[in-house]
Amino acid sequence: MKERCGIFLALAALLFVTGCGKAVYIENQQFILAHAMDLNDEKKLVIYVASSVFSSEATKRYKVTTATVDTIRESRKKLGSKINGSLAPGKLQSILIGKKMLQQTNVLPYLDVLFRDPKNDINANMIVVDGSVKEVMYTNMSDKGELGGVIKQLVESTYKSRITVQTTLQKFHQQMMDSGMTPCITEMKVEKNDLVISGTALLHKDGTYATSLNYQESSLLFLLQHNLKKRISLTFHLPSEIFQTDEKMSYVSFDIKKAKLNFKAKFEGDRLAIEIPMKVQIDLTERLFTLDMEKQSKALEYAIEQELKKECETLIKKVQKHQVDPFHFGIYMRAYNYKNWKGIQSNWGTTLSKATVKVSPKVTIKSIGVSE
Repeated sequence: MKERCGIFLALAALLFVTGCGKAVYIENQQFILAHAMDLNDEKKLVIYVASSVFSSEATKRYKVTTATVDTIRESRKKLGSKINGSLAPGKLQSILIGKKMLQQTNVLPYLDVLFRDPKNDINANMIVVDGSVKEVMYTNMSDKGELGGVIKQLVESTYKSRITVQTTLQKFHQQMMDSGMTPCITEMKVEKNDLVISGTALLHKDGTYATSLNYQESSLLFLLQHNLKKRISLTFHLPSEIFQTDEKMSYVSFDIKKAKLNFKAKFEGDRLAIEIPMKVQIDLTERLFTLDMEKQSKALEYAIEQELKKECETLIKKVQKHQVDPFHFGIYMRAYNYKNWKGIQSNWGTTLSKATVKVSPKVTIKSIGVSE
C-alpha cells in the first residue's frame, strides 16, 4: 500500500513540473562539424566552417561559411551574421589547418578558445591540408555525403589501415606540451575533386611545419612508436639478385602481427647513441617471385630484416634532419635515463638530430597464407 501511495504522489508531482526553458528546434541549429583555417596573403586568419542543414526546404545537407578575422573567437560574430540559426560548436569532428599557415606560425595560440571554452569538443581530429583549404571545404560532396562526416570517416579508416596517424585536439595539445615528443598530424589534399589522405605531417616543437611522411613511412612510424594495436602492412622491393628474379617482380608484402622493441641509449663522449633491437613476427600476404619456402624461408626472413633495417634507419635520418621526434624517443630517455635527460630535455631535438641510431630487427615468418 505504501509503495502505491509513493508512486501516486510521484506521478502527481510530475503533473506540475514545467520545462526548464524555451524549446530548441533542431531546424534552427547549425551544428559545426568541420572547422578550417588558413592565412591569406595579408596574414589575416581565414576561417571556414561546414555546418549541417536540417531544414526540409534546403537542397544541400550542409553549408560552408567563411570569414576573415584576427581570432577564432572573433569569427563567431561574423559567421553568426551569415548563418540562419544558432551556431552549435559542440559537435565539432574535424579541425583543418592549411600547411601555408603552419609554415609561417605556431597554430596553438589560435586554438586557445577551443581549449578554454567547455562547450567545444577536444576529441575533434586535427588535419593538415596540403594545398588550398578553400578547395577542400568546397569539394563536391554530392555523391559522398555531408563534408564533416566524410572527412571524419576518411581519417578513421586510414588510421585503422595504419597509413596515417589520428591526432585529436587534446592529443595535439599533449604533443606540444611534452618535451619528449613532437606533433604528428594527418595530412590531406584534393586530387581530381576527391579528398585524399596523403600521409602524415610532422611539426617542430614550436608548432611550425617540418616535413611530411608518405604511406610507407607513416606505417614505419607506428612500428617505431611501438603502436601495435592493429597490424601494420608493408611492401618491400628486395634486391632482385638475392633470389634471381626480375627487377619488376621483386616485391614482397607482409603484415606485422606482433613486435617487441627495446630502447637502449648511452652517451659516447658528447654524442648520444641509441640502439633499437626488435623482434618482429610477420604474416606473408604477397610475393611476386617464385621461391621454395621450405628451403629458402630463412633467406627471405633475412632479406626482409635487411630492408626493414634500411627503411627504418632512413626514416629516422629524415626526421633527425628536421630536429623532431614523432617516435617519442624522448619519452624513453626520460623514463630510463632520467639523469641524462634533465640536462638535454630543453634541447632534445638538437641532441636527437646528432645521435647515432641503430635499428636491429629479427624477423620471423609465422604464416605464408593458405596456399603455396
